[in-house]
Amino acid sequence: MTRIAPTAPAASVTRHRPKTLSAVLVLLVVGWLTAVGVAAGGVVGDSAWGSQPVIVSRTAAAVATWVVLVLLARRCGGRTLLIAAFAAFLLALVTVFPEAWALAGAAVTTASAHAVLAVLVTRPAGVLRSLGELVLSATVGVGGAFVVTAYDVTLRPFGFRLIVLMLVLAVALAVARRLGQGVGSLGRPGIILGGAVLLVVSVAYAQAIRQWGSPELVAGVVDSLAWVEHRVGAVPRPIEALVGFPALVWGVVIRTRRRQGWWMCAFGALGAAGIATSLVQPRVEVSEALLAAGYNVVIGAALGLLIVALDRLIAGSGGRRVRSRGHEGARRSEPGRLQPLL
Repeated sequence: MTRIAPTAPAASVTRHRPKTLSAVLVLLVVGWLTAVGVAAGGVVGDSAWGSQPVIVSRTAAAVATWVVLVLLARRCGGRTLLIAAFAAFLLALVTVFPEAWALAGAAVTTASAHAVLAVLVTRPAGVLRSLGELVLSATVGVGGAFVVTAYDVTLRPFGFRLIVLMLVLAVALAVARRLGQGVGSLGRPGIILGGAVLLVVSVAYAQAIRQWGSPELVAGVVDSLAWVEHRVGAVPRPIEALVGFPALVWGVVIRTRRRQGWWMCAFGALGAAGIATSLVQPRVEVSEALLAAGYNVVIGAALGLLIVALDRLIAGSGGRRVRSRGHEGARRSEPGRLQPLL
């Protein structure tokens, strides 16, 4: 009678898969940090340590963009391997054949992907810990700004910023619709409408001043911005400081109890999007852009904490009644930062 050799249990085979996957994710994060560092060296090094070859900066930018797209695909539950192969092919073509239109498309993709990922890597947090999530999101946006600049392509700052903001908001709302259980799950739909109206009004007003403002009005705005910059060193941006970052803080806190906090976080993506487009303007120095980003984070954090406090105050006894029935007593848990959400 023949004996069948014992086979290894399936559990012992699959036990190593999470460790291998975790190691791959760590390598991707390290690769992104390295690529961003090289890209930043190309931006800062032109004035400090000499010029870095353009091909080096663009290659680093392509690597950073690829990593972000892969992490974004994984976080959204997409076909990671297929998207990774397709993105690698396109980015390789952009690097080898650096046409202006291709580089511009890569820059838009980079800024948008960094902004969306900057929100998706956040975790539900309490009031104080939400500030750490805010800093993490802003840091990803700063990395995106260096990567965008490393492509070394001439862009129209306002048009580029507008395209990125619109694209980021559309993608973030689409993701929030799935994570937040649809529009019908919103208890306060005015949040979405108010944020959208504020965004549209801000962008439309800026465009109106640029296009149809009288010389006196334009000069007055320029003088006001110059006065602020002279006093504090940089000018905070309203989209990031008044919309994006406050919404992110609010959404992260809400997500500890209800998944509808993803709707607020969708508008929070505008904060990282604004930072990712901040270095496109040729007249803006790196130090000035970073200082403005810091101001945006501080203002956004303060306003976000104020909104959280007001939200809890308005909820009042109604929120206590809901908790007393046990509907919101338990804290929600979400997958890890780099684990699929969908």
